[in-house]
Amino acid sequence: MNTASAATRIVNVSAFVDWNAQLILTKIDFEAEPQKAATAAFRQTTRRIARCLAEIDENKRFRVAMRLYHGWHQGYEPTVNRKAAQIVIAQSDFATLSQRPNVIFSPNVEFGDKLIAATNRRLHRKLAIHLPNTVRRRFGTELEEKMVDTALAADLVATAYRDAGEWIVVVTEDDDLVPPVYVAEAALVGSEAKVVLLRKRAQMGMLILEDILRTG
Repeated sequence: MNTASAATRIVNVSAFVDWNAQLILTKIDFEAEPQKAATAAFRQTTRRIARCLAEIDENKRFRVAMRLYHGWHQGYEPTVNRKAAQIVIAQSDFATLSQRPNVIFSPNVEFGDKLIAATNRRLHRKLAIHLPNTVRRRFGTELEEKMVDTALAADLVATAYRDAGEWIVVVTEDDDLVPPVYVAEAALVGSEAKVVLLRKRAQMGMLILEDILRTG
């Protein structure tokens, strides 16, 4: 492959997005205004990913496929945040979503309640997902997410081992996802692919995140 071809070759990127963290970063009350929060979170997240990739290598062309992880079902019922996210995705103009000319986003945005490497035998027959009931009652009316971080971790590691040429971006503020990022990085040793941990917070002193962490 000549230099010109290598420079223009499209690099596929899988972006694993901790959606709860992105909703919180909008500073919008997403329980009271789920649609407004989802719109802001989606716009903010895509801009951050595009900026991050363009800053890493402005000469490469990137195609980003996003997967969103959140408590998408309470029992078998889709949550208001899932409905809001689906509307935002359906209404988005993906051709103009990125403000960076070398970064484009795939319109095929997926939800993390259907796992990448799990068998179809484990799919719920009506919902066609692996993980219903990811929002549960904890104390009284208090709700909590279950299986969300581990779903993201499972998909992240599976992608790293199955698609060695694919870049990975993990968008989260949660240190619980650092271990699978480390494992994904190890899986890609020897390939041209990179693993990026994108978050707002600066590096924590006890974690060795050089060449992985990007803030912004």
